[in-house]
Amino acid sequence: LLILMLGGTIAWIGFAASFTFHPYWVMALMDDILPTFIFIAIAWYFSNGELKKLFRRPRWSDWWFAVVMLIVQVAYSLFAIYSLNSAGFSTNENGEAAQVGSAANKGLMLFHEVISDLFDLMSEEVVSLTIFLVVAALLIQYYHFSRRSGLGIAMLASMILFGLIHFETYNWNLVQMLLVIGVARFFLNSIFVRSKSIWVSYIVHNIFDALSFLIAMNAMH
Repeated sequence: LLILMLGGTIAWIGFAASFTFHPYWVMALMDDILPTFIFIAIAWYFSNGELKKLFRRPRWSDWWFAVVMLIVQVAYSLFAIYSLNSAGFSTNENGEAAQVGSAANKGLMLFHEVISDLFDLMSEEVVSLTIFLVVAALLIQYYHFSRRSGLGIAMLASMILFGLIHFETYNWNLVQMLLVIGVARFFLNSIFVRSKSIWVSYIVHNIFDALSFLIAMNAMH
């Protein structure tokens, strides 16, 4: 499962970077919808159906923690970008925000990006959480790491992967990808660990992306 997820992620990124699809619905199908269902199908099959446990119904108490983590995540991201700029590191604009800002019909482009995100972010959640859980299981159950060490290393692996898959969005700005985007995965994984539900981290992920998107768009003006 770990090998297939990593290989599938690389193939997905390469495929998306190599082809440009028109019209929009073809692009959404090939670049957003199909990859999402493929990742879910792979994880479902090779987890012997255990993937369904990720989709448990959240408790009301899970959302309070999620709101706190979202606030901390937004605050950290703004602070990290400010700190990097102050230290002389450049940070790149969100690529999707740049597309909306330069589009002739900004409203339509924004709608397209929001619809795409509904599928893209589920793919990112399934991949990131699968990597987190599989690495943790390997280290703790098979290599007898302590629970703290196993979860810590698994968290780091998930954060690094999550940062790296955003190379196109942030134009290979490695520092920004790891220290801003990668660390954002820590908050999302923490939400999942608390809630045991992908729905909570997925919804917070969508909200965070929307906020980041709006901030980037406003910064362009």
